[in-house]
Amino acid sequence: MIPNQIQEQIQYFYKIVPEEITKTRWEHSIRVAEIAKELAGIYSPSQTEEAYLAGIVHDITKQKTKEFHLDLFEKLGDTESSKLPEAAWHSRSAAYYLQTEYDLKNDLVLGAVKHHTLGGEDLNLLECILYASDFLGSEYAERQTEYKEWRKNARENLYLAVLNKAKHTLQDLLDHQKEIHKRTIAMYHFALGKISN
Repeated sequence: MIPNQIQEQIQYFYKIVPEEITKTRWEHSIRVAEIAKELAGIYSPSQTEEAYLAGIVHDITKQKTKEFHLDLFEKLGDTESSKLPEAAWHSRSAAYYLQTEYDLKNDLVLGAVKHHTLGGEDLNLLECILYASDFLGSEYAERQTEYKEWRKNARENLYLAVLNKAKHTLQDLLDHQKEIHKRTIAMYHFALGKISN
């Protein structure tokens, strides 16, 4: 049974998640959790533990099979998630899996996990923090010469970090001639609006 206290949940999932994903993906999850906790400390100090937990669990289904995702969506009667780009399935399935398999009931954490790939309109602070941290904790981001500047920008304005991920996601999809989901476009405009105001 999952513990009630969030600090105990972090320790619980520290044991669970590495069994569900590869070592490299787990290392990514740790980096994301640490960045998310740092950003939450700046923008939402009461949610630092939720931010860390969201980072730890956000990719729990990332490496599951196509059949796993489709079966889970069908079992839960979710006909919409299977229509999303396949690369975004894991964010939806992870939120479901954490609820159904591990009885995680923290709506803030589950919401952040659900939106960490595509984003959307009018996301709350924790959702924005995990969305940005997922990019900043990626091996791709760490290899870029602008990485230190990106981290600095994230500490000065969360929505610059959100916009940065949205821009790179859009550019990558354009470069590979892949579908651009409306939620990704909405996330770009959402962050742009926040910076402009």
